[in-house]
Amino acid sequence: MRDLCGGRDSITAVLEIRDAQPSDAGDIAAVQVGSWQVAYRGLLPDHILAALSVADRERTWRTILVDPPPRTAVLLATCGAAVVGFAAVGPSRDPTAGPERGQLYAIYLRPDHLRRGIGTQLHRAAVDRLRSLGFMSASLWVLDGNKAAIGFYRQNGWVADGTRKVDQGPGGVDLPELRLVRSRRAG
Repeated sequence: MRDLCGGRDSITAVLEIRDAQPSDAGDIAAVQVGSWQVAYRGLLPDHILAALSVADRERTWRTILVDPPPRTAVLLATCGAAVVGFAAVGPSRDPTAGPERGQLYAIYLRPDHLRRGIGTQLHRAAVDRLRSLGFMSASLWVLDGNKAAIGFYRQNGWVADGTRKVDQGPGGVDLPELRLVRSRRAG
């Protein structure tokens, strides 16, 4: 079996995927901020990325994890005791979606753990969780121009459906996004 965690010497950490707990909020926030600062460089203004706050994101994640909305889940990818990624899923937030459509809200990895297969394993677990929550199809929103993320999603069965929107991000910056979808048949 391939070592996804990248152990050195004779010490090898094992990748595990588990449900997040409120005590994981700080680790999730650190992964999210670090990931944004690398993945969105050139797509968002540098001053916005530099101003992202782990403490602010931790408060948000703690609130979500203490009192999670119905039919949602936050999954962690861990290597040993270290949180190296997370994914969040739940009902679609699209106003025209029915109750059978779920959404992949987020999937992020620590930048030093990219391209090891961890994202693929975490994605698979997130899609499985959407199925177990009873969703028949799913959507996600991706920052337009994020070629790496769009390529990852396409490799994992997502297709653009032509829907676009502009969300407001940190610091009031406009985030042009496109929607990708997949059905239960997509694996």
